[in-house]
Amino acid sequence: MDELEEAAGVLGHVGDVKDEFKGLVKNRDFMKLFWAQLISCMGDWMGTFALMSVVFKMTHGSSLAVGGMLAFRVVPALFSGPLAAVISDRLDRRKLMIACDLLRGGIILAAPFLTTLWSLYTMLFFLEGLSIIWLAARDASIPNLVKPDQLTMANSLSMATTYGVIPFAAGTFSMLVFPSPILGHLAAGSFLAKHPTVIAFGLDSLTFFVSASFFYRMHLSSPRDHVEEKESLNIISSVTFALRHPLARSLLIGAAMGCVGGGSLYAVGIGYVRDVLHARSDAAFGLLMALFGLGMIVGVVALQVLVKREEKPWMLRIALLVTGGILMGMSFVHVAVLAYILAAFFGAAFGILFIIAVQMVQEGVADEDRGKAFAAFHAVTRIFLILGAGLSGAIAGLFGVRQINVLGLHYTLYGISIALFVAGVLIASVSVIPLGEKKNSYREYFARRTVKVAPGMEDD
Repeated sequence: MDELEEAAGVLGHVGDVKDEFKGLVKNRDFMKLFWAQLISCMGDWMGTFALMSVVFKMTHGSSLAVGGMLAFRVVPALFSGPLAAVISDRLDRRKLMIACDLLRGGIILAAPFLTTLWSLYTMLFFLEGLSIIWLAARDASIPNLVKPDQLTMANSLSMATTYGVIPFAAGTFSMLVFPSPILGHLAAGSFLAKHPTVIAFGLDSLTFFVSASFFYRMHLSSPRDHVEEKESLNIISSVTFALRHPLARSLLIGAAMGCVGGGSLYAVGIGYVRDVLHARSDAAFGLLMALFGLGMIVGVVALQVLVKREEKPWMLRIALLVTGGILMGMSFVHVAVLAYILAAFFGAAFGILFIIAVQMVQEGVADEDRGKAFAAFHAVTRIFLILGAGLSGAIAGLFGVRQINVLGLHYTLYGISIALFVAGVLIASVSVIPLGEKKNSYREYFARRTVKVAPGMEDD
């Protein structure tokens, strides 16, 4: 009977998820945000691929120069993060997102005319700086657009628009730059022939303008509705808000450590599949990352049901443990098939970790302070992404490949494996950090409690 009741409960939650999805689709203001994100993220990724292509050709095939783009996607967080913390709770967030999209659309138009590496890096610096402000305003606004029980679904759809469009953006970019005999004949000797990525940049710019038009027609309450006019602007207090707020601080640490794992996989992933798994081609790394993305999608879908049954703090701690544990497990794996399976589970745990952290900030921080919290959230996670990549790369380079003997057995020790193990330990260790509350023992942090249905809601 218990198994039947459990199965019936799961089916009931699946039905609730369908109803939530239908409710979001009928929510015109949220759907405007959704379509705006979908379109602008599609263009943003096309622009990113185009920039990578331009930098690669400009530097005559320098992978280091292409990798340097990552730094200029992260460093702006040090500057725009504090700015976002100051303005995202004091300005109309809808107008702020419109302004960011219009500025990003205008800046990317300059890309085809830039002829030096540092001018491209400078452009990327300003683009990413505006993106931090836009992200803080977006995540702070979602709770004002949807009902509380729709937050998980809304955040999942937001993540889907960010990462789910990558394959389509990559395919579109490939078609745009693929040599066409007809176009080549018509454009011979023209600016387009010398700069084949100009169409991609133009479309990227257009997507930002289209996105701004969706926001223009969206109704969104302003945080100024909660801020008294006599309240003075305290820049230091705004910037340090997330560090002083117990819940925001602990969630920030958890998300940051999770990004250490993502940065590690980014930095040593190719070396892992080539040296440790002995793959013959870099295509194996592409498969590894594809399975990571697929796992993230599966995890986000499963989360829609899990969030109906389990408490978020418990799920967040388990996700941290699983994410760290999988990276530690991958450090011992030398078999490709097993590594691919673990990569999929890593993506699922990472997706759950990230969305739960975002939703707990949305639920636990008041609207007038939510922008400050998300400004710190996106700034710090990007910074730890590059720190994770740097730490893993340094460890892998320091240890290299060594042969060791243990009880007469020969074993090959890879610095890459050590890097993954260290990253896994760092992530798993954060799972015992208090989430804004005190417990008598660490055992209580992992106490599983199912979500209770409020009285009178059983028949809803």
